[in-house]
Amino acid sequence: MSNFMMNIISWILLFLVVLTLYLIDKVNHLAKLYEAPQPELPPLPEPEPPSDILFAGLEGKKLWDAMNGKTVEGFDASLIEALRAHYEPILREHITLAFKDGLEDVDGSESRVPSSERRITTLRGHIQSWLPPQHLGGIYRAALEFAGSYKKNPQSQVLERLKQTVDSVTGMLYQRAGIALEVPFSEFLFEVEEQQAQEAPTETADDTVLALTNESAEPNPLDAEALAKMQADQLAQGLEQVQQYEELQRQEIAAETITEVAPPAQETLEAKPA
Repeated sequence: MSNFMMNIISWILLFLVVLTLYLIDKVNHLAKLYEAPQPELPPLPEPEPPSDILFAGLEGKKLWDAMNGKTVEGFDASLIEALRAHYEPILREHITLAFKDGLEDVDGSESRVPSSERRITTLRGHIQSWLPPQHLGGIYRAALEFAGSYKKNPQSQVLERLKQTVDSVTGMLYQRAGIALEVPFSEFLFEVEEQQAQEAPTETADDTVLALTNESAEPNPLDAEALAKMQADQLAQGLEQVQQYEELQRQEIAAETITEVAPPAQETLEAKPA
């Protein structure tokens, strides 16, 4: 074979090699430009707010016990005393939410027991709050009656009794927590609902006026006196129920104190020689 043919074949082979490399590089470049569709991922859950670092893990019933003056292991008494001012908004919010639960459950088939433990949002995150169920139950039932039977038949003595019940229970909670209650809860829990009740006309008031008047449109003194006596009796009954509730709570506090003191005394007796 002549040299001329050998050169032609060499150039053809070289051209084919260069063309192959070019095509491979072009295919790789196009592959990089093409992005396969990514599968849809489920949305990430919202990050949970951090726990309130101010209380340093003091939450739930342990927090309530600390505010009640009980010794909590790992927490200095001076630190707990400094936390009382920061605990007041948590206590107020927990009470308010229990009252709102009663307002919302009025249309339900049956009432429920409000939860003793509740997550309360603070400026620094959140904290688990715990309150005695018997106290929350009194607040919840007062709201339930206020939004139910009272709304259907508004009576001043009933409203006064419900306010006294709420103020008695909340006052005891604040007293046990060692916090001064400056504004009674009845002044702002019942405020909005009171305005709505006053603006809405009721047939009950008209019926009462008609019952207190005779055919000549003059007030009947006998009927007015009987109504006033009935209202006084209902108010006295409400005050008596509030006093009984307060006495029951005092007995529970005294029983808790005796329970805490009794075990050490028993151990002392067992330690004495026979």
